[in-house]
Amino acid sequence: MEEKGRALWDEWTALPATPPVEDEIAGILDGLPFAKQGDDYLFKTNRLFTLRRLMRLWGESEYAQRECDAGVRLLHAKPQKNRPVFRIGAEEAEALFTRSAAFGRRARNWNWVRGLWGSCGALYIPKTGYYLILRPPVRGGTADRLQSVLRSANFTIGVRKRTHAKELVIRDQQQITTFLSRLGFVQTILQLEETAIYRQVRSHANKLVNCDSANINKSLEAAQNQLALIQQMEAEGIVEELPDALKELIFARKNNPSMSLKELGQTLPRPISKSTVEYRWRKLESILHNLTRGDGSHVLGKGRR
Repeated sequence: MEEKGRALWDEWTALPATPPVEDEIAGILDGLPFAKQGDDYLFKTNRLFTLRRLMRLWGESEYAQRECDAGVRLLHAKPQKNRPVFRIGAEEAEALFTRSAAFGRRARNWNWVRGLWGSCGALYIPKTGYYLILRPPVRGGTADRLQSVLRSANFTIGVRKRTHAKELVIRDQQQITTFLSRLGFVQTILQLEETAIYRQVRSHANKLVNCDSANINKSLEAAQNQLALIQQMEAEGIVEELPDALKELIFARKNNPSMSLKELGQTLPRPISKSTVEYRWRKLESILHNLTRGDGSHVLGKGRR
């Protein structure tokens, strides 16, 4: 669902900054690959919306007020193999790393999680099912701390280990909605719930169609068997010897070859239930069966159920 993915990132970049904004900045940086170069840290991302969000938050952070060129370094980005690269001063970057190191199970910080989500998370809505993935790097214990936050908040997560990251997966639609609500993605939640409702309605409609189709096929098969039974009884010349109740049923079936048993019972001069119709067909089968064995004792039975 590519359109919903774009809407999610558009909503994130437009979200009001929640103080302290430094927590979300720390989360963004924790989810990105980096390398130290001299007095700076170089960060890479293939998500331009992540860089836009970071630049906006930085402008509202305590670092933007300092008399240094940290903000200029942040804004200095250049493409490298289609991945923007930006610089942050070592002093500021290390202060943010130290800040985020305190977050975990005992200090759940959803600002920090929102930042991590923006730099290494994704939401997938394939034709069936839902799954939300975060791939935090294992360096500095980031992945373990995020995992402890999610589990302490009662999220059921699957964990897969990668070379330099952990893949944390939430597959339950209701839990995904809860997670997104913690991050403040109201519009995305509404779209996700709209998708869930549409899928439920479509699934219910498909089940009804399949059920109706199965019932129709079952009714047609039963009708064909009953018509074959009638043909055999006519060939044996015993129809006229049957009780009136059974003859009425035979004539009703011949006149309505595709009607269900319930409907067939309602066409008789004295309407009967589906179970009574089934009983009378079983009686006809028994009569024919006994006749083929040479015993015609059931033919003249006058029971009128």
